[in-house]
Amino acid sequence: MPRISFVMPAKNRQNLIAQSIQSIIDQTVKDWELVIVDDHSDAGDKTEEVIKSFADDRIRYFKLKDENGLGIAAARNFGNQMATSDIIAVMDSDDLAYPKRAEITLAEFDKGEIDVVYAKIHMWYPETNKIENRPENFEARDFDLENFKLHDFIPHSTSAYKRKIALEFPYNSFFRMAEDYDMFSRMYVHNYKFSFIDKHL
Repeated sequence: MPRISFVMPAKNRQNLIAQSIQSIIDQTVKDWELVIVDDHSDAGDKTEEVIKSFADDRIRYFKLKDENGLGIAAARNFGNQMATSDIIAVMDSDDLAYPKRAEITLAEFDKGEIDVVYAKIHMWYPETNKIENRPENFEARDFDLENFKLHDFIPHSTSAYKRKIALEFPYNSFFRMAEDYDMFSRMYVHNYKFSFIDKHL
């Protein structure tokens, strides 16, 4: 069983997903799996071909069927079900993970009695080619419920959580956005412990 499972939903990502996959391959921790769930990419899109061009047994590819549901929340839930590690790290198909993301994330879980981990994120703006922090109100910080009610300051693509909790509290498949805000809110109400890493992952 791998130490950590990256779960990546994807749709029509032929031009971006290779870089996202490579950032997982480049992790300092090599004991991982990457579960990619194709959420009904359009005919003619070459996302599947790009994924299968990586000759790496740690990469597992699934294509959602209509009976599995539609939308990114359904894709995330399916990927979480297919994952085999006790720890799931969120990874979107247009994001890049810094090389020590898995290493730092696992070290935080190793401290014990932690259910959800998240960290800071850099935002890349293709129009200007600039890399910046999130706006101040949305910058990641120690969890505080009153602030969380006002601003979703947990960058989803830096987060990781225990798989058993994700299966108990799946993403709401009716949501087409903010599915993470909803899920994390429900987890917090049920007293699961959040831990903030003051680093960019």
